[in-house]
Amino acid sequence: MSKYTVCGYDMEICHARMLEIATEVDRICREQGFKCSLYGGSVIGAVRHNGFIPWDHDIDMCMPRRDYDKFVRYMKKHPNEKIFFSNYCSEKRYPNSWGKVRLNGTVFVEQELATLTDLHSGVFIDLHPIDNIIPCFLKLQVKLAMFWSCVGKVKSGIYTGTAGKRRIYGLFSWLPYGIINAMRGGAMKMFKWLPTKYVYKVAHPNNGIYPIPRCTFEELIEHPFEDKTFFIPKNYHEFLTKRYGDYMQLPPESEVYECCTTIVECKL
Repeated sequence: MSKYTVCGYDMEICHARMLEIATEVDRICREQGFKCSLYGGSVIGAVRHNGFIPWDHDIDMCMPRRDYDKFVRYMKKHPNEKIFFSNYCSEKRYPNSWGKVRLNGTVFVEQELATLTDLHSGVFIDLHPIDNIIPCFLKLQVKLAMFWSCVGKVKSGIYTGTAGKRRIYGLFSWLPYGIINAMRGGAMKMFKWLPTKYVYKVAHPNNGIYPIPRCTFEELIEHPFEDKTFFIPKNYHEFLTKRYGDYMQLPPESEVYECCTTIVECKL
């Protein structure tokens, strides 16, 4: 039993459900030859805890864009009884630029998405595309992708920014979801066909906007995670140090908090 909870459930139950999803994604990717690795805090969990960070409520995985797009097409052609892939292709009102792989038969409603009742609301892991970038254009690429993401959120009625920005994005929100999502996708994938030296998580820019060597998500090694084994970047130390600093240092207990206050309804 864990001392951490999610929406009234023991965190270990949440972890078990998310591990089911990650295991199924990993199985598909291995069978189909798609590169897929743990990402962000989940890599810290792997190397520091050999599993979940005890108070962490999610798993992050990522794929190079070419493999991510193949995964999207695969999931569309091969419905899966266990999992459902949510993104703006499978659900037009889905607001994020990255995907969520959800566990069928469960409920895990985020406050931000609570009004979008037509979306699948199962327990999820985040699956991020890693896009080709040219360093001098990176900030522009991110701004364009974020612009169209915000337009989509205004159209869906869940944008939470300032009134001024809402009015700007609202000028374009009359466009059909298909066009908005095409513009967003075009911004993220503008260098898809170039063999760029660097890549970045354009779909979800956080922890700084900076070029990441392509090899980070191309050269992978296997690492234990709970009772499973997943891929992580071979250069995980360089990647994690750049992103988090001293990632092996546990944060003070005062910085560990109830991490799922944004979950308003769940059934695990």
